[in-house]
Amino acid sequence: MSRISPALVEQRSFIDGAWLTLEPSSAMLTDPNTGEDRQPKRDTDPADVERALASAAAIHADGTLEAIPLADRVALLNRVADALDTAVEAIAQQDSINTGTPIATARIIAGSLGDRVRGAIADAVDLGESETLHDGDRPVLLLHRPLGPALIVAPWNAPTFTVVGKVAAAIAAGCPVLLKPSQNAPGGCQLLSEIIVAAMAESGFPTGAFQLVHGSSRIGALLTEDPRIEVISFTGGDAAGRTVARAAGANLAVAQMELGSNNPAIILEDADVTAAADAVVAGMTRINGQWCEAPGKILVAASIHDAFVAAMRDRLATLQLGDALEEGTEVGPLAFESHRDALTKAVDRLTSLGGELVAPGTLPPMDGWFLLPGMVTGTRPEDATEELFGPLVTVHAVDSPEEALRHANGPVTGLDAFVFGSDREATLSLASRIRAGEVRINGTYMVDLAEGSRQTFWGTSGIGGHGPRNGVRFFLGDRVIGVDHQSAPL
Repeated sequence: MSRISPALVEQRSFIDGAWLTLEPSSAMLTDPNTGEDRQPKRDTDPADVERALASAAAIHADGTLEAIPLADRVALLNRVADALDTAVEAIAQQDSINTGTPIATARIIAGSLGDRVRGAIADAVDLGESETLHDGDRPVLLLHRPLGPALIVAPWNAPTFTVVGKVAAAIAAGCPVLLKPSQNAPGGCQLLSEIIVAAMAESGFPTGAFQLVHGSSRIGALLTEDPRIEVISFTGGDAAGRTVARAAGANLAVAQMELGSNNPAIILEDADVTAAADAVVAGMTRINGQWCEAPGKILVAASIHDAFVAAMRDRLATLQLGDALEEGTEVGPLAFESHRDALTKAVDRLTSLGGELVAPGTLPPMDGWFLLPGMVTGTRPEDATEELFGPLVTVHAVDSPEEALRHANGPVTGLDAFVFGSDREATLSLASRIRAGEVRINGTYMVDLAEGSRQTFWGTSGIGGHGPRNGVRFFLGDRVIGVDHQSAPL
């Protein structure tokens, strides 16, 4: 079967209106399918980071960007959306080679980017730039205005998909944008940035409206700790997220944090065992399990535990593991070596506590960062609090729905959860008691449950959420102006 060969995308920063060539670092981007080096990682020079921050602060302070009408921002974003529609294959290939996501899945994700921009456009148009408030004959205006320089930090697992809506929302709001891709997955964000820069040039947008900064956590710290950053949207791991949140808190910056969660799945006694097992396997292997809403801790009614484990084993054995860049692959490699090694250690810890790894597949004959999809059975739910973030789950027998609920609301949860059962009312009732931003019944799909559904981040899963309130609205502040009460007693 022929293998796709993605082009090498040059990492360049875009600072204060100019593309900059970056010096290579000693660290390398690898092909996760083979383990071979592809190209060096590159960091923006700290002096150029300072220029980016100064440029963003200046364009916000002088009001140049804020003065651009919403209609012109919308026209710009429509250009971006249309260009993204024509760049699906190129972006899909970059995200696949950087993350190990099978190319068929990467294409589906990349194919949604243009519509994510159009969603931000719709939210901005619906919100508008101002509202007239009526209180007698006094004119009062509620103005929606950009908060200021907005930093958007991309994760490595679904880099382009995660940031495209946030970048579009910030542009729609009129904020100067600084995009910081993950050093481990810069390619798709590079292509996205080139599309945005070209559209801004065609639309006559001013220097500093959008900037791209590459680099490691050292470069990220220069951005997140700078008091000129007014808004931070971060997607990533818990440890890094806490560091960013502390920096945002110190500067009183508005912050949105989407972090990790060991998402529980409750399998009730009346569930369709085969259908539940199929859905869990689909969820735990989508993007090779490297997505923050994948099922992680499976809590199964004791009476059907063995049947569920058997159904899981049968389904896992059918998965097609292989090169992410070959058609037909269902599960590819993990994104990089250290992540594969960390998951191996996590499994070793669980088996040392009495767990048994059930992984019936076969690794492909390749030297990349592959890990067999599987489940660890036989451990206590209390010992399985760590988010695995790969094609792995833990499976635990529970004696009652109440016991399952107690563990579902345990530590390191709050983003997503799943419940499987035949009695719809009973299932919905139990699901409503799980403290998570989104609870799915009898399924593990990635798409939103319904148009207008809003997922927020509970517990340690983060701060904020999805939807218009955390989209365009997140990057705006309100100004209320009007004639005061002339004869009020207070």
